[in-house]
Amino acid sequence: MSKQVKFTIDNKEIHAAEGANLLQVAKDNDIAIPHLCYHKKLSPTGACRLCIVKVEGQRGMVASCAIQAKEGMQVTAFDDELEEARKYLLDYLLSEHNEDHDGTYDDEFRELIFRYGLDKKEQRRFPSIWKELNYPMDETSPVLSYDAAKCIKCFRCIKACDEVQGKNVLSFTNRGITSYIIGGFDKWDESECDGCGECIQLCPTGAIVEKPHRDELRLDQKTSKVQTTCPYCGVGCQLELMVRDGKVVRSNGVEGVSPNDGRLCIKGRFGYDYVNHPDRLTTPLIKKDGKFVEASWEEALDLVARKFSEIKKHHGRKSLAGYASAKTTNEDNYLFMKLVRMVFGNNNVDYCTRLCHASTVTAMLRSLGDGAGSNSIEDYETSDCMLVTGNNMIETHPVTATFVKHAAQRNGAKIIIIDPKWTPLVKDAHIWLQPKLGTDVALLNGMLRVIVNEDLIDRDFIKNRVEGGMKSYDELKTLVEKYTPDYVEEVTGVPAHLMQEAARIYAQARQPLIATGMGYSQQVTGTHNVFCLINMMLITGQIGRDGAGLNPPRGQNNVQGVSDVGASPFTYPGYISVEDDENRRKVAKIWGVHEDELDGEKGLSTVEIMQAAYEKEIKGMYIMGENPMLTDPNLNHTEEAIRKLDFLVVQDIFHTETTPFADVILPATAFAESEGTYVNSDRRVLRVRKAVDPPGQARQDWEIVAEIARRMGKPIGNYKNESDIWDEIAQTAPIFAGISFNRLEHHGIQWPCPDKDHPGTATLFKERFNTPNGLGKLHPVDYAEQSEKASEEYPLILNTGRILYQYHSSTMSRRNKALNDFANESYVLINPADASKQGISDKQKVKVISPRGKIENITIKISEEVLPGELFMPFHYAEAPVNKLTRDELDPYSKIAPFKLSAVRIEK
Repeated sequence: MSKQVKFTIDNKEIHAAEGANLLQVAKDNDIAIPHLCYHKKLSPTGACRLCIVKVEGQRGMVASCAIQAKEGMQVTAFDDELEEARKYLLDYLLSEHNEDHDGTYDDEFRELIFRYGLDKKEQRRFPSIWKELNYPMDETSPVLSYDAAKCIKCFRCIKACDEVQGKNVLSFTNRGITSYIIGGFDKWDESECDGCGECIQLCPTGAIVEKPHRDELRLDQKTSKVQTTCPYCGVGCQLELMVRDGKVVRSNGVEGVSPNDGRLCIKGRFGYDYVNHPDRLTTPLIKKDGKFVEASWEEALDLVARKFSEIKKHHGRKSLAGYASAKTTNEDNYLFMKLVRMVFGNNNVDYCTRLCHASTVTAMLRSLGDGAGSNSIEDYETSDCMLVTGNNMIETHPVTATFVKHAAQRNGAKIIIIDPKWTPLVKDAHIWLQPKLGTDVALLNGMLRVIVNEDLIDRDFIKNRVEGGMKSYDELKTLVEKYTPDYVEEVTGVPAHLMQEAARIYAQARQPLIATGMGYSQQVTGTHNVFCLINMMLITGQIGRDGAGLNPPRGQNNVQGVSDVGASPFTYPGYISVEDDENRRKVAKIWGVHEDELDGEKGLSTVEIMQAAYEKEIKGMYIMGENPMLTDPNLNHTEEAIRKLDFLVVQDIFHTETTPFADVILPATAFAESEGTYVNSDRRVLRVRKAVDPPGQARQDWEIVAEIARRMGKPIGNYKNESDIWDEIAQTAPIFAGISFNRLEHHGIQWPCPDKDHPGTATLFKERFNTPNGLGKLHPVDYAEQSEKASEEYPLILNTGRILYQYHSSTMSRRNKALNDFANESYVLINPADASKQGISDKQKVKVISPRGKIENITIKISEEVLPGELFMPFHYAEAPVNKLTRDELDPYSKIAPFKLSAVRIEK
């Protein structure tokens, strides 16, 4: 804890940490020293000079933003001389400033103009000259307007872009009084600006303002503000939604609250328009004679309950299955899981984690006893080494990436990237290892061999915290001995010296974090990939302390939470096995049913459910907020399976690629219309709050689920609200026992939280792992070649993934103009050597064909981002359904499909 000092400001006694910023200390003590260029998230600039104070013993007036708190200081913040100087400075700034104000933005400068009486022109000394300076206006960005005539050259936008977001896109051009901000080398739309809007949020004058809904918003008119959690990736950014006339019209980041401290990406700031989109489902729909017709809730729910009941009666309880949703709340998913287990009578419930991070969770559960990230997102900022594997963090988890970039750019941390495809984080990386697709186990075993042979292990950690101690280590040592640098280079294509250096840096780091993504998990060897990472972590002792561990960032807003609350074919809430009799008795008691009513056999996973539907073993399905006709592997097979179902219910907020196959479609609520909770990537339970009413007759998911259960004759609970549901979740899952809606009112809490006085757990495994014996377990695994390889007929290997501007199957993201303006077309990346070999030119349209299907009219992008022999495509676009090309072969441990490796060919 920092040493505390005592001093005075205007004779008021102040206590603060020694070295604290004086201006911030004054603000924290309600002493309103005026300022414009200062912001607590930025380094002090001292450009506006408005925060001048007098300090006894120092000459003249000094900028308080540039002074540190010291013992015994005597500070004068306000006297006639200081106030007159501030008025003079404001007057001077005002002379170059267009003071027109349309009421669409907060204007700190304007507030000071009124505070110092300069709204009255007779009080001004300097004539207005801004029109004569011919300041430019830049409207080229899809998401913001820049008016140089309102810019006071405070540097806040430049520093926000550089110091907070780590992008360094903005700068000044020209000199002196004619200088102004530019993006890149000139216009905003020609720069690398990705639309995150940090500059907008920190601009004090309205020089940079959002474009969307500017014509609808007036801050002096009735506007409500609601804090909630972002509905996109798994960072869990806290948003403040501004609502006017029942419509979300603006989104800002909430400062001073984890995990984002005000930071947002373009989706968090501008991706909310889908909530009010005219395509929203507003009434239940029933398919009659091949066409959907509107129906009442009574008719739709009665039909759903009757059909599911008939299927169960005639074909048995195993004939029904459900897909839960990572886009909906914990409360929605908990009741959905209860419906499948209590009413359907089986454990055939799963969701998209089986298609993204199942391998990571499986390996972590087997090795560490827990499948969640071990550290906090903010820990990246103080890490000295970050091993980023198969994780395009800047595009998929942009706010987490800001902490990573800060560590590298400001603190000298070393980033090691393992990825066959170039990602933007490579620009900040110390080492980029670019292995051929599917060779990760060989690469990691090579790194393990370096650590072993150079004795970079932590013997005490191995002896005290690893099952089998040095004996287990010796088994691993024996296995990795054959992975010599030369052999690994031959298999992976990674230069041996880079592989060796990466191993040394990680093993010797003080606070290393591993951030492993879907590039590692979405393979048939995905579990083996993560086993290797864990082996490396355990033998070096790089886990179980603040700033050291393994952290898989979740791809969707509530991927973590859905697993936590038990929407899994294998586990009840809190990760307790469905096959354990004692677990079943405990859960049955809480749910008020006899244990025999709960199935004691594990259920089918996501892909297995579709395979069972294809075999006509699954007759009825209930899909909540998922879109398997775009996201499941081997889509042609998936379509055949869905067509064989006797009855399909889809519950969503839009028509999707899956809804045409439904018999009943039920309209649900979007995030801004819902109450409840999500759990983010660092196990932080976060509140979701209703900001607007749902359209038409749409209902919240849990209410629909509960009503179906009631009509099927097995009510799953009597809940007044979402808080009641959460309380039952906390009772069922010990990891949540101390968390309640009241405790979540102002900030999130990280599980495990065993009681109401517990603050939550920022770092896992400090004293023991969550295995039965408290010890971590090594899993030595060998490299094996992929079953699908390039061939004469299919000479290229396709990799798939995500991009910044779209999300999952894009049913939400493509209904936002701001996001589509940046990226609204699919493409396939190809290495220049392959393009030349095939006679293909940039921007040409091609077909991509695999043994399972083909997609047509895809735009070529020639790029060295991919290796020769490899391609990359994003999976978001319905007109380019890349999963028609992927295969449904499964990792034997996690049941995940290999989205990252498909043999294909390209035709003109």
